[in-house]
Amino acid sequence: MLWTRAKNQKIADDVSIEQLRKNLYYLASDQMEGRAMGSHGDTLASVYISDWFKANNLTAPYQNGTSYFQAVDAFKKNLKHAELKIGDQVFENWNGWGFAMRSIETVQLENLPVVFAGYGIENSQYNDFADIDVKGKVVLLLNGQPQDTAGNYILSGTKQPASIATYQATLKKKGAVLILMYANRFSADSLQQRRSAFQPAYKNPFNQNTNLPVLNLSEERVNGLLANSGKTIKGLLKEITNTRQPKSFTINNTAGCHIQVDIIEEKAPNVIGMIQGTDTAAGCVILSAHHDHVGRDGDIIYYGAVDNASGTVAIMEIAALMNKAAQKGLRPKRSIVFASYTGEERGLLGSYHLAANPVFPIEKTHAVLNIDMMGRVDTFYSGRRPDSNYAYILVVDSVNRGLRNALFSANDKLGKLKLDTYYEQPQFMQRRLLGSDQYPFYQKGVPFIRIDCGFSKDYHQPTDTPDKINYVLLSDQVKLAFLTTWNLAND
Repeated sequence: MLWTRAKNQKIADDVSIEQLRKNLYYLASDQMEGRAMGSHGDTLASVYISDWFKANNLTAPYQNGTSYFQAVDAFKKNLKHAELKIGDQVFENWNGWGFAMRSIETVQLENLPVVFAGYGIENSQYNDFADIDVKGKVVLLLNGQPQDTAGNYILSGTKQPASIATYQATLKKKGAVLILMYANRFSADSLQQRRSAFQPAYKNPFNQNTNLPVLNLSEERVNGLLANSGKTIKGLLKEITNTRQPKSFTINNTAGCHIQVDIIEEKAPNVIGMIQGTDTAAGCVILSAHHDHVGRDGDIIYYGAVDNASGTVAIMEIAALMNKAAQKGLRPKRSIVFASYTGEERGLLGSYHLAANPVFPIEKTHAVLNIDMMGRVDTFYSGRRPDSNYAYILVVDSVNRGLRNALFSANDKLGKLKLDTYYEQPQFMQRRLLGSDQYPFYQKGVPFIRIDCGFSKDYHQPTDTPDKINYVLLSDQVKLAFLTTWNLAND
């Protein structure tokens, strides 16, 4: 028997606040130790989700129908040594310079010539490379785009930067070998990076890093590099701002860098289950969330209640609702793949793995509905807006499969939630697009919906605890995800 709108509305009303609370308190408990990828807590969470899928009669796609675990290959980075050389001076890591472990590999560069190339821009309006050659050289850059004295961006003429080629793409094409980036917030940024150093970095085998290595330098370190040329970085910035012209030149100094990164191979589990559809030719819909979080730092546990135990319990609850429907003889046309990912916090590793090794062929994947953080009021709504019954949405449907209609018609049935399109604005969309598990599927052309509640004040803090979840709001958001999934599976 196919699904009907009246019947799915009735089943949506069976969302259990009590069960959502129970599951979330378990996944965000001390026992889980923050659920870092590959940790004991990550394994415990995976077993818990797998047992739930089995109890609710989801089909197991692995080991001849006996396992819900998809092993994700993980390649942990281990920093052995790092030093920066400016002229004849050597600086250890964090001594006025640093780098993001996730985006860097082993670097072995001896004393090389250095050029200042402004913002690394080359176009018809503004060309930092008109009078310099960067091939085989180290390049010192300012971050962002040039502005005038009124604070307008020179390339766009407005307060919003222009859309241009990235400095990475431009410099790589021109043959540069290393980027030194002036970081005017170096002290604050480096402190935050060091506080997060307990979180391991991983190499993504499905998204090879072909960018140039980037090192972030403090004002003191940059000025030391510029001293022999009689320049300071703030002086150069002021010259560019006042004249609206590039000030590129060859620096009278050399730079080198030695970074040794070893790779340790590990494995961690995705948890994948399925509801079989009635039409085997219709493909599938993927309903996803990530169960991992950032782990623990000594005795300090990062509980990850909102991020993303909330999304995990949402897909678990929807699996239970699907089981109730199936017991009544109601099945969707398309199969529904339930995906609980590991490794989202480490670079979307679990979702990249499933996108490369899907249960259904990618061309048979109708849509993805990804849930990442629900059940909290974010910093925009908290204390500022009266309507806290909301969900942020991001819908990308370039092939016109009706995703927006599936979402809004589901919400019309509920009549409770405001669907906030704030993050669909172009200036905010990129972070939302790249920042969660829909992205690997988007790269393969699969349309998606993302639902979330935004960033609470406890985002990535030990204070993201289950007692702060609004379980009524969470249940309403789960109903929205449930009805939307069924619209996607039955349109």
